Amino acid sequence: MTHRRLARALVTLMLAGIGLVGCSAAEPAGRVSVLGSWTGDEEAIFRAVLDGFEAETGIRADYQGHRDVSQVLQAGIERQRPPDVAIVPRLNDLQRYVNQDALQPLDAIVELTGDAGAAAQLIRLAGAGGPRQIYAVAVATHLKSVFWYAPARLAAVGRPPPTTWPELVALSRAVEGSNEVPWCLGMSSPPVSGWPGTDWIEDILLHQSGQQTYERWTRGQLAWTSEQVRDAWHTWGELLGTTPTSRAVTRAALFSTWLEAGSGLFDGCYLDHQGSFAVRHYRALPNATPGGFDFFPTPPIGSADNASLQEVSDDVAAMFRDTASARALMTYLASKKAQRIWQAASGGLHFNRRGTVGTGADPIIDRMSARLGTATLCRDGSDLMPAAMAAAFERAVLVYLEQPDRLDVLLTELDAVSRTVPPDEWMDLGCDPAMPPTERQGK
Repeated sequence: MTHRRLARALVTLMLAGIGLVGCSAAEPAGRVSVLGSWTGDEEAIFRAVLDGFEAETGIRADYQGHRDVSQVLQAGIERQRPPDVAIVPRLNDLQRYVNQDALQPLDAIVELTGDAGAAAQLIRLAGAGGPRQIYAVAVATHLKSVFWYAPARLAAVGRPPPTTWPELVALSRAVEGSNEVPWCLGMSSPPVSGWPGTDWIEDILLHQSGQQTYERWTRGQLAWTSEQVRDAWHTWGELLGTTPTSRAVTRAALFSTWLEAGSGLFDGCYLDHQGSFAVRHYRALPNATPGGFDFFPTPPIGSADNASLQEVSDDVAAMFRDTASARALMTYLASKKAQRIWQAASGGLHFNRRGTVGTGADPIIDRMSARLGTATLCRDGSDLMPAAMAAAFERAVLVYLEQPDRLDVLLTELDAVSRTVPPDEWMDLGCDPAMPPTERQGK
C-alpha cells in the first residue's frame, strides 16, 4: 500500500499512542453509524465526544442509543446491516461476534508506539482455531469494588467506615439493632434485572478466594457448587442479615431499581454497594450536599493480599464494518483528546484504565482514579460469561434473595447450564496488573 493511497483512504490520527496504519476503500469517508446503550444524560455526554470527532474529521457520526444494545446489534448482524461501530457493555458479546465472524479485527488498523497505557485499553480475543487479535478498545471503565455511605449517618451510629470484613458485618448488625435499614438494595433493572446482585457475588468471591480462583470461575473451569463459590453466596447472605426485617428488605429489593434503592443513602439506608457510575445519581439527589457521601473499598475477606484486587466493568468500542470513517472513529475514541472531552462533559465522572485525564478537584474522583491506577483490575465476571450463563446467574440471584434455603439447588442448576455452553463461548481474559505511575495517562 502506497503512502498516496493511505492519504486518500484515511483521516490519519495519531493519538494516545495508537495510530491508524491500514485503510479500506469500501466506501468514501464522511459518515459513520454508531450504536450504544447510552440514553438520556449518558447519551448527551457521549454526543459531546462525537461532536469533537465531527469537528476534527468532518465525518458525521449517526448515533442510536438503546438499552438492550445486544439484541439490537444481533438483529442488525443477522440482517447483514450492522452499525459501523458499536459500544458494547458486555465483553462476552464480543466473543460471540468473533465466533460468528461478524467482528472486524483491529490489528491492521492500530499500532502501539510504546504507550503501555494505551495497550491496557486493547481487548485481544481468539477466534475459532486462530491467534489472538485486537478486536476492541475499552473506552470507559467503572470501578465496582466500592461501598458508598453518608459520613454523617455513620457518625450518628458511632461507626467509622469499615476497613475489614468483620467490621462491615458489625456495622450492618449495628444498624439492624437500631431498627433501621443497613443496605440500599435494588435488583430490578430491565431488561437484565439481577445484575446488581451478581456484582455482589463476584466482588465477594474475588476478595474471599483471590485472583486465580476468580479467573478459573469466569473461564468456566470452577464449578458453581465448589466450596469457594458456595462460600461467596453464604457470605453475601450473612452480611445482608437473617432477621425477619432484613429478609423483608431483601425481598423488597426484587421490585426496586438500584437507582431507587440508592436514593435512600442520605435518609433511609446506610450502605450501597454500587459502581463508580452511581456518583452522578447521588449528586443529583435533592438532599445531597457537598461532601455528603463517600466510599470505602471492598475490605479483604480472606487473605489481606486480596485487598489490592478490584472488580471493574468496561464499555468497549468495536468495529463491525471496515470503512475509513469507522477506522477514524475507533482511533478517536481511544485518544487522549476524546477522553478529555468525555471527562469534561461528565463532570469528571469518566474513567478509563489509564485513570482520569489531568487532575480533578473532587477528592472522590481522585481516589477512584488512583484505585484504577494502583490496583489489579479484574473484569466483571458475568460480563465475561456466555449469555446463557450470565442470564441464569442473574435469575439465581433473584431467587436466592427470596428463598435463600434453595442455594444448593440453584448452584446445581447453574452447573447444569454451564455444561450446555460450548467451550468456544467462554472467554479467557484474566485480571490486569496495575500500571506503573509513569505509564498512566496524564503523566
